[in-house]
Amino acid sequence: MQPDAGEGTFKEIASGVRYVARIPWLWVTITLFAVILMLQLAPQQVLMPTLVHEHFGRGVGAYGFLVTMFGVGTVSGTLLFGQLQPRRRRGLVNYSFWLVNSLAIAALALSPWFQLAALFALVRGLCVGFGVAMWETMLQELVPEHMLSRVVSLDFFGSFGLMPIGLAFAAAVATVASAGTIIATGALISAVLISITMTRPWLRAIE
Repeated sequence: MQPDAGEGTFKEIASGVRYVARIPWLWVTITLFAVILMLQLAPQQVLMPTLVHEHFGRGVGAYGFLVTMFGVGTVSGTLLFGQLQPRRRRGLVNYSFWLVNSLAIAALALSPWFQLAALFALVRGLCVGFGVAMWETMLQELVPEHMLSRVVSLDFFGSFGLMPIGLAFAAAVATVASAGTIIATGALISAVLISITMTRPWLRAIE
């Protein structure tokens, strides 16, 4: 059913929220990733340059190389999804990539060697590329067309909703522990949250 022509912005937002709230794989994922991005993406944004400088003893070029490796992995993961396009248990498969991504972040932050950290940057890029492509495809195929724009908007703004808190918190604790410890802790907590969610029957039921 198409929305009425006179339906206002706030009514459209409210109808999108009501729709998402009825579907566990949508509202749980959006809420979960708001927490995960706060825990693991925000500390990376604040502390990754410090990690490269203090833990690996390297400079701007090395930081740029890690970012490049992540980018190469992201492109590779997106292309890999285009080739494979899994159709069975997509919810579980998607979450598996996010789990590996979290573990790769922790491994990167705690790696004793820069070259190994670069490899983990490539791995997590591949997971992000594959995971994002798969998630967006699931939205396109499983959400009704007349609700899609509202759900995508809620997904984007909801997932990043707690990032300002994460950025502020990461900056506040930057002097309490090493950058690697803070980044790895956030990533490992995220991995636990993802693992718990992977046990839910509604996630396993998504094809």
